[in-house]
Amino acid sequence: MKAQKIDYLAQNKTPLNAINITSPFTGKVIELKEHPEPFFRFGTLGPGIMVQLTSHKILAPFDGTLLQVKNAGTEFILQANNGLKALINLTIFDSQSIMHTHIAQLNGSKICKGQRLAYFDLRELDTPMLASLILLNGHNLGTFHYSHSHVNAGEDTLLTIIKKN
Repeated sequence: MKAQKIDYLAQNKTPLNAINITSPFTGKVIELKEHPEPFFRFGTLGPGIMVQLTSHKILAPFDGTLLQVKNAGTEFILQANNGLKALINLTIFDSQSIMHTHIAQLNGSKICKGQRLAYFDLRELDTPMLASLILLNGHNLGTFHYSHSHVNAGEDTLLTIIKKN
């Protein structure tokens, strides 16, 4: 299921049966179908959205638990207090670049919305970095929408899930 662009700001309302997920990233919002990796592009792991990063930090999108950090700090698996599981994946286009990720939390840590999970130096990269938020157990939740073309970490809603009734 892909995320659909909806202008909630123009409608000035969010449905009552909605779950808003705050952006862990700052940057330009891009549909997941544009991801360079087919595994993500085709939604194999679940629905989600992608952001071309313009900031050096990754923040927790909700209250919950950091279940696992994988692949040298480029993948984070989180679980919200409401049971929603999410994967944060960082993709670097230039394989020659070495990214030094500083992980601020350990596996199994309780996290609070807006808390820093990791940070890194974008100046070391020659090409843009993409960050994806994938809902691992979101296949049957409902429809997914985004309303911003640019998001700020910890401030803007990245995805809105309209739950099935």
